[in-house]
Amino acid sequence: MRRTKLVALSTSGVLALTLAACSSSGPGGSSNKSGDGGAANSSLNAENSKAAELGQDAKATGPAPAVAGAKTGGTIYINDASAPPTMDPSGIYYTDSGSIAGDLLYRTLTQYKIINGKAVLVPDLATDLGQPSADGMTWKFKVKSGIKYSDGSPVKLEDYVYAIKRSFATDTVAANGTQYQMEFLKGGDKYKGPFKDKGAFPGVTTEGSDTLVFHLSKKMPTFNFFATFPQFSPIPQAKDTQANYQLKPLTTGPYKVDSYTKGQKLIVSKNSNWDPKTDPSRHQYPDKIQVNFNATALQSQQQILNNSGTGSTSVDVNPIDSSLAAQVTGQKKSQFVQGPSACEYYVEMDTRKIPLEVRKAIAVAYPYNQIRKAQQLASVNFEPATTYAAPSLQGFQKYPPVNNATGEGNGDPAKAKQMLQAAGKSGFELSYYFRNDKPQRVQANNAKKAGLEAAGFKVKDIGISGEEYTTKIADPNAPVNMGQGTPGWCYDWPTGDSVYPPLFNGAGISQGLSVGQFKNPAITAKINQIQQMDPKQAGAQWAALDKQLMSEFLPALPDYYNLSTAVFGTQVKNVVLNPNNSMPKMSEMYVG
Repeated sequence: MRRTKLVALSTSGVLALTLAACSSSGPGGSSNKSGDGGAANSSLNAENSKAAELGQDAKATGPAPAVAGAKTGGTIYINDASAPPTMDPSGIYYTDSGSIAGDLLYRTLTQYKIINGKAVLVPDLATDLGQPSADGMTWKFKVKSGIKYSDGSPVKLEDYVYAIKRSFATDTVAANGTQYQMEFLKGGDKYKGPFKDKGAFPGVTTEGSDTLVFHLSKKMPTFNFFATFPQFSPIPQAKDTQANYQLKPLTTGPYKVDSYTKGQKLIVSKNSNWDPKTDPSRHQYPDKIQVNFNATALQSQQQILNNSGTGSTSVDVNPIDSSLAAQVTGQKKSQFVQGPSACEYYVEMDTRKIPLEVRKAIAVAYPYNQIRKAQQLASVNFEPATTYAAPSLQGFQKYPPVNNATGEGNGDPAKAKQMLQAAGKSGFELSYYFRNDKPQRVQANNAKKAGLEAAGFKVKDIGISGEEYTTKIADPNAPVNMGQGTPGWCYDWPTGDSVYPPLFNGAGISQGLSVGQFKNPAITAKINQIQQMDPKQAGAQWAALDKQLMSEFLPALPDYYNLSTAVFGTQVKNVVLNPNNSMPKMSEMYVG
C-alpha cells in the first residue's frame, strides 16, 4: 500500500459536516475536467478514449499535446499539510513526494498520462511499455537515447542499474521506500544494496547499449506499472552523495531542484536539459514551483479562497476543512476540483471470531450517517462505498449493494435484532479499540456504540490514545473482534493485483494488513490464478471476485471511497487530478 493521505484523513477529525453522497465528477466547472488538454481532432480523441478504456498506451510519444490556452512563466505554490520523510528517489513512497517526483523531477521507465480522468500507463524513458518473456520471468525495456540530466550530462544505461541496486539500501537512502523489488526481483530477498553488498545483483542486467533486462523470482504481469516508481529513475553512481543526494539531485524531468529543506520547503525551477519531444505526459509551464510542507490546511485554504497573499497562485492539496465545504461547492466552486482516488476505508470484522450471520446483522445495523455526522466527515471528501476496490481501479464494475453493505444510512436496529435472534446470537459481544484523545473520535464512537447496542449487540469499546491505536489495530491476536487489520487501502497501481492479493489471500494477516483477517484456500487459489493474467484481461475477473467476496463471505463492510480534492487560486489553471495518488498532476498547471 503506498503511503498516502489515508493516514492523515483517518486521524485528522477536522473534516466537514455534510453527509450526502457526491459525484466523483466534482461539483462543476471547467477545472474539474481531466484530459490531455490538447486533443483537438476526432481521431486523436478516439485514440485517447480507447487508451483510457484499456489503461495502457504503448505507442504514446512526446511531446505531450499543449494545454489549450496555457501560458508560461510565474510561480505556483503547493501547500501540503504533511511532510514526506525524504525526497530521495530511492526512498520515495508517499503520495505527495511521489507526485512531485513523478510529475516534476524524476522520469522513470513508464509513467501515467491522465486521459478522460483516468490514469493511462505510457512509455516514459523507455521506448514502449516493456516486453515480458513467454514465461513472464523476465522483462526487457529499451531506453530512449539522448536523455540528459539537469546538469547536462548524459544518462547512461548503467545509471538505471545502479538506481535499482540503490533502492535496496533500506538502512540509508531507501529507508522509507517500496519493497516490491525485494519480493519480485531475482536475488532481491538477500541483496543489501551497493553500499554494503559489493557482490553482483542478478535482478537486473543490461543487453547491448540500450536495453535493461529485469530477472524475476516470480511472475509479475504488472511489472511495467511498478516501473513508474521513482526507484526506476536513473542515478549516476559517480555523482551519488548518498544521504545528501536528495538536497541537490540530478533530475530528468521538466524541473530541477533549487533548494530543499526537509519538512519545510521545496523550490524547483525549469530544467533546460529536459526534452519535451521525448516526454508524452509532462509540460513545463511555470518558471518555478514551491512546495510548502507542514502547511496548516485551514489557513492555506482560507488564503486561497480569500485571494490574499500568494493565494491567487496557490494550490492546497489537503482534505477540505469543514468550515469551507459550503464555499467550495457553492460560490467558490470554480476554485475547487474533486475526483476519484486510489483509497477506500473499511469497517473491519474479524471473520475468525464473528460468524457470517452476525456479520450480516452488523451490516444491517451499522449507523454510517450518525458516525459521520459525529466525526464531522465531509461529503466533498468521500463517497459511500459498496465494493472492496475503489472505482478508479481498471476493470472496476459497480454492482447493487449485497448483504445490506450500502455504505450509508442510519441502520435498521430492529431488523438486525431479529437477525441475531434467528441466528441464536442475541447479545453477541462486539469489541474494538477506539481513539479517546480527540473529541470527534469519542463522539463518533458514541454514535457507533449506540447504533450497535440498539440492534441487540453487547459492545465492549476500549478507548486508547492515537499513539497506541496504530500498533494495537495491527495486532491480529489482540483480544477484540472488530477493527483489526488495515482501516483502509490505497492501491500502488490501478490494477487488481495491487488490491485483492494483499487484502484477501491471508498472507497479510500476521502483518496487520488483511481485511477481516480473511483466509480461504479456494479464494487464495483464485487470487493466485487471476494475478498471473494479463491486466487488460484480469480486470473483469477481479470485479467478479469482489462481488463474490461481498456475497459469500462479507469479511468487512465497505465504508467510503476517499475522494481527491484540491482548492486553487484564481490564477492557477488546468488543475487535473491523478486518481492514482489523489494529487493534482503538477506538470499540467499554469499561471494565467
